[in-house]
Formats: sequence, C-alpha cells, structure tokens
Amino acid sequence: MTDQPMLNAAARSPCAINESGEEQTMVDIRAAVTDRYREELTVMDRIEFEEFVIVETERLRVAVENLRAATEVAVIARWRAANGGRRPETATLAALYAQAQSSAEESVLSRQLGQGRTDVEDGQHSATGRRSTATAIQRWNTEFADEATPATVELVERVWPTQSAEFQVWAEDLVQARINDGLEVPDGPEHPLTAELTQVVGDVIAGLEARVRAARTLMRGR
Repeated sequence: MTDQPMLNAAARSPCAINESGEEQTMVDIRAAVTDRYREELTVMDRIEFEEFVIVETERLRVAVENLRAATEVAVIARWRAANGGRRPETATLAALYAQAQSSAEESVLSRQLGQGRTDVEDGQHSATGRRSTATAIQRWNTEFADEATPATVELVERVWPTQSAEFQVWAEDLVQARINDGLEVPDGPEHPLTAELTQVVGDVIAGLEARVRAARTLMRGR
C-alpha cells in the first residue's frame, strides 16, 4: 500500500528539498532579524544596520541548520515508529523534511530572538535627540531619513529613469532631504546637480556593498 502524496514533490530529491528549504529559511531569518532589531538599534545608520542583519542572519542560519539535521532524524524515526517501521516515500519524506525545517527554525528564532532584549534606552534617547537637532540632509542616509513624498518619488523617477530600484530609493531620501532643507534639487537628467547627486548615492551604495562583502567574508572565515 502506498502513501497518499503529502506534497507535490514526488520527483524531487532530498537534496533539492533541503536546498529549497534553506533558501526560504534565509528569507525568513532575515525578516525576523530585521523586525526584531529595527526599533532597538536605531542608533545605527543604514549601512551598519544592514551589515548587522547579514551577520546575525548567517549566525542564526547555521544554528537552524545544525538543529534541523538532528530534528530530521527524530521526525523520521517517529514517523517510522508510527507506521510499522516502513520507510517514507519521497512525497512523505518531503513533508517530514519540511516539518523538521520549520520546527528547527521556529525553535532557534524563538530562543535567540525572543530572549533578553538589549538595553539601549540611553542610545535611543540619544538617537531621538539627534533626529531633533540634525538637519534633513545630515540624516538622509540614516534610519532617521525623512520619508519621501509621492511627488518626490515621481521626481526621482524622472531624473534617474534608468537607475536601479535600489538607487532610486536612496535618491528619494536624498532629494527629500534637500527639499526639506530648502536646497536645490534637479528636475531632469541634464540638470547640473544630477551628476553630483548620482555620485553621492553611488558612493553610499558602493560603501554598503563593500561592507556586506566584508561581513560575508568574516562569516565564512569563522
């Protein structure tokens, strides 16, 4: 008697199943880390926060992976014990792998992110003061950047129509800051300020990418 398929994965190997689960785990962990520390680490600028998220995500991914391996053995053993010692077929095995992955992820994130929040009250007070005293242009590339208005978003799309979405998001914050501080902003690709602001945004993105690479190198070396 064969098992009823539990997942549409009959043709997938256990290796492929695990790889797919690991990719989703990275997404889930990154989202959990970002949500967990977004408000707590407001004293960091965007680049510092992104670097922290990458390093913390990798640390937790390794913890999940280690626990998953042990959990898989236990989950499969329980299934076989409940099913007369039979070996699970591929579809059933896929479901058991997914169960182990989910269990390991939930356990690690609950334990690691749900315990002992860092005491940063002094830092938060300092950050609040910094936002109230710093100009918009001083804050544009930090967590305290002013939110771009719909008009600013449209302006950025007009000035930098061929740039990436990432570039445009940074440019929106920069242009909004200049508007809020009463500074001149470009109105099209040929405006004299366009090249200058393109360089400013490009330097920030390049710095972020360099620090991300450094963080990944650091984690691989551990």
